[in-house]
Amino acid sequence: MPYALQRPRLWYERSGAGEPLLLITGFTISSAIFDPIVGLYESEFDCIRYDHRGSGRSGAPPWPTSMPELAGDAVRLLDALGIESAHVYGLSMGGMVAQEMAIRFPDRVRGLVLGCSTAGGPRAIRPTLREWKALLGAMAGGLREEGRPWLAGALFSDEFRREHPERVRELLRFFAAHRAPPHGAASHLLASVYHDTVSRLHLIESPTLVLHGECDAMAPIANARLIADRIPDAEFQVVKGAGHAYGLEAPELSHDLFLDWIHSKQPIDAGRSRRDVAAPFEPATRALGLPIGMLRTGRSLAGFAADKITRRDTAQNGGDDDGGGPDVAVDRRAA
Repeated sequence: MPYALQRPRLWYERSGAGEPLLLITGFTISSAIFDPIVGLYESEFDCIRYDHRGSGRSGAPPWPTSMPELAGDAVRLLDALGIESAHVYGLSMGGMVAQEMAIRFPDRVRGLVLGCSTAGGPRAIRPTLREWKALLGAMAGGLREEGRPWLAGALFSDEFRREHPERVRELLRFFAAHRAPPHGAASHLLASVYHDTVSRLHLIESPTLVLHGECDAMAPIANARLIADRIPDAEFQVVKGAGHAYGLEAPELSHDLFLDWIHSKQPIDAGRSRRDVAAPFEPATRALGLPIGMLRTGRSLAGFAADKITRRDTAQNGGDDDGGGPDVAVDRRAA
């Protein structure tokens, strides 16, 4: 098996020819999840996929990690492969990693695709009570039905599960492949909980496509709209009728949306190297990614609460609430 890097070593696979396309998988899931669809992309792209530290076939250090550290792993993998920059396509938690990568290492990212992801933090849109009930009902139904594991209800649309049960069972095997150890899963959970890029998405300079399944039960589609609104000139596309795992449920449509977008933007060069005052300290802030994420999330939560109090007081006083800027506008939509 091919490995790159040390401490921890990362398992990776590379296939196809063309411009490099880095495919970043999600929460505790190995890059085997790309196996059913990577063939669609290999004719035009040099496809690189890998397992995050703490999951799959990669090393699993006993200490916690963070999104900045996971983004650093992606860059170190590119270094090991001699790739200066790549198109970056992150799915779910992989989209969080891709956001950090584009913010911290703009010179390593060409086109950026954020699929079924979220900016995290207190301002992220949570599922409504109605959506939670539907999700839990679908998952409970999976427990009752033979051959339909509970995870299917979280990943695929009701229609897809109803009309293609055999395909669902086949696809679920890729989610179960190379399972993460418990401490690796816990590490990914901490990194996800303290991921918050809402206040920094405007720093992303890469041409960006935000993709989201219309029927995503795990990450409300409003999160995709929030991301697209915050990133300058980002484009937002909905994969009609698909759930969280839209790339597997609607592979051809997802591929076509991606290809149409990237062809419309070509040629896409990598961004400029960072020149801000914090740039020299990036390695240090990456190493402290988890505590910094905790502080950032706490600050965001305080701002979120203050905004709510301001809107409440304004409403009680009969004044006009103009939204107080983009953050409050997002909060109103989330509510």
